Amino acid sequence: MFEFRFLMFGVFFGLVIAQIAYVEDQDIDKSKSNLEGRKPLYSPARCSRYQLLYPGDQQNDWICDCAPAALYYPETDACYPAYRQGPCKVGEILVLYKEKVIPECVNNPCQQDGHFMIRDKCYEFGNSNHSSNPCPFKEYTFVLGVNPKTLMVDCVQLSMQLETRLGVGDEEAAEAPPYYHIEVAEKCLPGSRLYSQGVCNAAATAPSKQV
Repeated sequence: MFEFRFLMFGVFFGLVIAQIAYVEDQDIDKSKSNLEGRKPLYSPARCSRYQLLYPGDQQNDWICDCAPAALYYPETDACYPAYRQGPCKVGEILVLYKEKVIPECVNNPCQQDGHFMIRDKCYEFGNSNHSSNPCPFKEYTFVLGVNPKTLMVDCVQLSMQLETRLGVGDEEAAEAPPYYHIEVAEKCLPGSRLYSQGVCNAAATAPSKQV
């Protein structure tokens, strides 16, 4: 009798989970404005800071992963902006070197978070003040930042707020902050969780099946 009740509870509990997951997937489909393209979405209620909601392999499959210019750090299972202190000690910054998949904490010569040294002088990321901005074309709002495609420090143009958003329940739809670079977001970019776990490389190198 006990085994029968336990079995029935397991079946009921499984049905409840399935129903909840199904409703959640329906909510995502109804809320997102880019159903056809299935592009990455900004969903702070579902994903942690510096993460976006990316479409998975299945129609209703969505996963949270790092936004462009953010790095996944396995020890804390979280994403942090590149060239910032993040999970590192004071005076260090998080960097992903070329041909590496896991970012490292390295010394920051400026010893101040949010600053980067160029020709023995420290500059603040995102500072548009002419005297504190090493970038040309200042009149076009180019500032020192991290290139979301190369993960290198570069002169980047300040992004505009984009209407790529996702409302959850009664929560007011939120716009993706410019430093999330949602306009260039793609699944499996270097620095992402999937990339660090080797999932992307495995998919790219897997032999195709002969039909």
